[in-house]
Amino acid sequence: MSQRCDVPGGWFVKPHAAPCPIAGWCVLELVRPAATLDELTVAEARQMGEHVHWLSGSIRKVTGCDRVYLFSFSEVHRQVHLHVVPRHGEETATAGWTIADLYRAVAAGTHPAAEAATCESTFAAIVATAQSTLDGAHGSLSRKS
Repeated sequence: MSQRCDVPGGWFVKPHAAPCPIAGWCVLELVRPAATLDELTVAEARQMGEHVHWLSGSIRKVTGCDRVYLFSFSEVHRQVHLHVVPRHGEETATAGWTIADLYRAVAAGTHPAAEAATCESTFAAIVATAQSTLDGAHGSLSRKS
């Protein structure tokens, strides 16, 4: 899965790499090199907030999730990026920090990943929903594969 969409202000959004624990798990990443959030310019920090706003709304609309989790560790990939993750209330495996256990289990192969085709179609729907939200308001998405 190599889909990526450039978003205004030097950011891009992509689906989580395979194996993906949950369909709709997206990553918002800064294009220019920056390892920590305090390295963002004020404009980039504002843009990040705007991008999280429309991306989380698009994820909720497409997946029907109750809420969207947001987190960033930047340990393995030392670049400013945020995980924007759907949280379905009925899925106890994604409640709070148990989502980290799910992530590790999928990575270790002890829990099945979300179906690749479902992840791809969910990401495409998130992008389409985001595009309709962004048209005329915040710019537009530029799809790349």
